[in-house]
Amino acid sequence: MLRLLRTNRPLQRIGALGVAVLAVLCGGTAIVLNRLHDETLAEATLGLRTLNASLAEQTARAIEGIDLTVDGVAEQIPLEYRRSLEAFKRLRFERQVHEILKAKASSLPQMEALSLVAADGGLVNSTRQFPAPTLDLSQRDYYLALKDADPGQAYVSRPTKSMVTGEWTLYIARRVNTPDGGLAGLVVGAIRLSYFDQFYRSLHVVPGSGFSLWWRDGMLLARFPPLPDKVGTIAANPAIDSQIALSGTATATLQRSVDDKDRILSAQLLRNYPLVVSVSRTRGEVLARWQSQAVVIAGAGLVSAVALALMLWAMARQFLAYETANRALGERRQAVEARDEAEEHVRQLQKMEALGQLTGGVAHDFNNLLQAVRSSLHMLEAGGELRGAESRRALEVASQAVDRGATLTQHLLAFARRQRLAPAPVDLGAQVAGMASLLEHTLGGAIRIRIDRDDAVPPALVDPHQFDIALLNLAINARDAMPDGGTLTIAVTSLSVGTGKDAETGAGDGISPAPAPTLAPGSYVAVTVRDSGTGMPPDVLARACDPFFTTKPVGQGSGLGLSMVHGLTAQSGGGMRLESHPGLGTAVTLYLPHAPVPADGGSDAPAGAAAGNQPPPVPSATQPAAVRVLLVEDDALVRMANAAVLDEAGILVSEASSGEEALALLEADEGIGVLVTDFAMPGMTGADLTRLIRRHRPGLPVLIVTGYAEKAVLQDLGREPGIRILSKPIPPAALISHIMAAI
Repeated sequence: MLRLLRTNRPLQRIGALGVAVLAVLCGGTAIVLNRLHDETLAEATLGLRTLNASLAEQTARAIEGIDLTVDGVAEQIPLEYRRSLEAFKRLRFERQVHEILKAKASSLPQMEALSLVAADGGLVNSTRQFPAPTLDLSQRDYYLALKDADPGQAYVSRPTKSMVTGEWTLYIARRVNTPDGGLAGLVVGAIRLSYFDQFYRSLHVVPGSGFSLWWRDGMLLARFPPLPDKVGTIAANPAIDSQIALSGTATATLQRSVDDKDRILSAQLLRNYPLVVSVSRTRGEVLARWQSQAVVIAGAGLVSAVALALMLWAMARQFLAYETANRALGERRQAVEARDEAEEHVRQLQKMEALGQLTGGVAHDFNNLLQAVRSSLHMLEAGGELRGAESRRALEVASQAVDRGATLTQHLLAFARRQRLAPAPVDLGAQVAGMASLLEHTLGGAIRIRIDRDDAVPPALVDPHQFDIALLNLAINARDAMPDGGTLTIAVTSLSVGTGKDAETGAGDGISPAPAPTLAPGSYVAVTVRDSGTGMPPDVLARACDPFFTTKPVGQGSGLGLSMVHGLTAQSGGGMRLESHPGLGTAVTLYLPHAPVPADGGSDAPAGAAAGNQPPPVPSATQPAAVRVLLVEDDALVRMANAAVLDEAGILVSEASSGEEALALLEADEGIGVLVTDFAMPGMTGADLTRLIRRHRPGLPVLIVTGYAEKAVLQDLGREPGIRILSKPIPPAALISHIMAAI
């Protein structure tokens, strides 16, 4: 009996130890599963918030585009039509007004129609047909809201079904006042809600995702996957409404969403509009990966428990198996984290590429508008003596607005790396020294400027004008980081890449040097702009170069400064390094390649540089009356404005709206002496048109005008004799001078 007790005692201890280990194993598995569950939900919620913010921004821009167009049309209606109801109704018989409305509406794919409505609610003019049909719109909510008072801004209507198409439509209206402040009429832009269905359908999304557009009170306007029978119905959620009322955003888990599914949802209120964009994903799809992991982990725990019950005598092996399972679990988690990190990196690259393409397209359209404004201003200045100092001042302000718009476009193009640079050998030490006076006036007396330059540093290959803008942006950022004053140091040194050593001294003043950007082997000039300001914490430093990211108050920074600088250095063949630490200041280093040394020791500007917008000297013997120009431009406003400018200068102009139309005119008329064409046109581009024409008329001078440069295409064309590449917006006088010089 005693021997049996002694035998059972170790077995009991082993059994107790096994039970304890089993309890620990089960508890640990439950904790791991719960933690993975919470992490999966948190990760999905964060992803929905990020995607929702991007989608809300794009939706707001689509509506803002119509808002700006409606506002622009209201401002451009001549005074003679705004004097009374009868005068405004005369616009019904103006075909030119109909064509202008169609041209403006065609530039916005989301705009379904653009209309003029009289003060009595009758339809006057519309893009749908000419003349406009007789419709009474006096009961529309936008007419009732604007007929008695001018709110000073566009009015966004509640969604309603169109009288013409029968589809759910959103209207954006602007009041047109008589000289005495009364109601002359309305300008109304319409957007089909089905546009958002198609837009959401084009998104590449993960399974179980849903995208919705709501009115502020919970009315469903558009959704993908589509729910046609739910559009126009109200499905308000008090929890979401209260969150949006407080912060403009909301996150919630809905057991029964609008499609009767359990979903995790993120919603965001659009700025300036009573619309809410939401992004959701079914809870089952979110937890699908976690469920597969849970099966694996729970299965491993069950196998371990069975093995422990059957082989308590093999405790050592069981412990080893348990450790192996834990190690495998850790390796699996590391693999999942590595995969998530790689996916995030790919998403970031896709986001940057998409933003670059968007920037290029926005810059192209914006430059078209600037071209039309500049040409119109030229016509006003040349149209006779102005009446009063106010008119002259108005023209000056308009011209300054064009220049500021062109500068903003250059910043956007610099970020998108699509700007056309004019690189030349530049002594950056002398360039920085030459800007000292400008920097002193810009930064103020509280900031001391110190310039450290080495006279032996060779010239760098860079666009000097863009370098000045980049240096000024960095100096302004430094000023904002030193509100109580300080020291701004600009150092110009030289370094070599590929030898294992560089000639740069590195960051000083206690700031830890950041790793240098990836540079091709060669020699570079390093320009370091260092301030003694507040510095940046790591989270801000990590996003400092992201486009549109800024820590400045609203209205005091666009978030494109460092992005533009980064784009300039990358497009110039160099790179940029940013280093900062809280309390120790910030240092930004620009790496620009050395300019090639020519064999004869002279200047070595890059070959094939395209012509700029500065007017070239025109031979005095050339007379405008002898010039015949074919003007090719798909934008009706730009084409009409440029044709008027050339006609005023005595130049005979033939107009074409496409490359195909231009080819037909050239075949029928051999007397055309110069081709002026836009680059970005639907179907046949200006480059394609130039190549086709040059096969039959190789000596015909060609001027290609572009809002942004496609490097591979335009740089090759720019090297051919008789072809000039011009940038929008181009002053009318410069355009005329380039035409005369081409002859």
